[in-house]
Amino acid sequence: LAYTPGGILFEEFDRIFSDLFQHRASIYKHIVERLVDGVTDLDGICKALRVEKSGSVSEYLDVLVETGYVARDRTWNLKSGKESNLHHYRLSDNYLRYYLKYIQPHKTQIERGTMRRPPLWQGIMGLQFENLVLSNRLSLHALLGIRSEEIIYDNPFFQRATQAHKGCQIDYLIQTRFGTLYLCEIKFSKEKIGSRIIEEVREKVQRLSRPRHCSIRPVLIHVNGVTDDVLEAGYFSDVVDFGTLLR
Repeated sequence: LAYTPGGILFEEFDRIFSDLFQHRASIYKHIVERLVDGVTDLDGICKALRVEKSGSVSEYLDVLVETGYVARDRTWNLKSGKESNLHHYRLSDNYLRYYLKYIQPHKTQIERGTMRRPPLWQGIMGLQFENLVLSNRLSLHALLGIRSEEIIYDNPFFQRATQAHKGCQIDYLIQTRFGTLYLCEIKFSKEKIGSRIIEEVREKVQRLSRPRHCSIRPVLIHVNGVTDDVLEAGYFSDVVDFGTLLR
């Protein structure tokens, strides 16, 4: 499907961009390419396009968000619970990332029929996994026992560095009206996740600037298991196997 000429996954990308975006397809493609390896803001996208910050680029991004290929992840103020003007753009369509990372670079070989072996794609699994978890956030809420009316805000969260506090980026954060912050670490690994993850999350907790009345419940979301010492440490309030979100 992906590594043969005429295969659905091989041709779908060009069809999407030509049908939806027509003569501006190349601009939209450049924007999406910038997001393949991770999130960025409007400045980062303009820099990649080598253009000045303008309303036109914002309009292109609006279209990508509306079509569902890109997500606009807004952060928020933990003290007021209000949405911030700061946001990151995230490539939310896993097929686009897979195509740009592992099909497009080998397109000539595929067309010639000289593609011997499909490339390993473990390098993007972390980002793909995050997308899958975020797409199933309602199932996660149910698993954690959080009702929708309790949630003030939930999203990937980032905090810019200032003189008062360090920068911080959290895969997924849920703030409830009861003063609880569910700090979710989304971790893809081919092997079982070891105890080093505890220090990584503890560092994020220390960096996060939050109201004094807020307590934090660290949550680990995994796909291939965790070692016994992670469970025995009792650091995470919940250790969630992604498979349970799909049941």
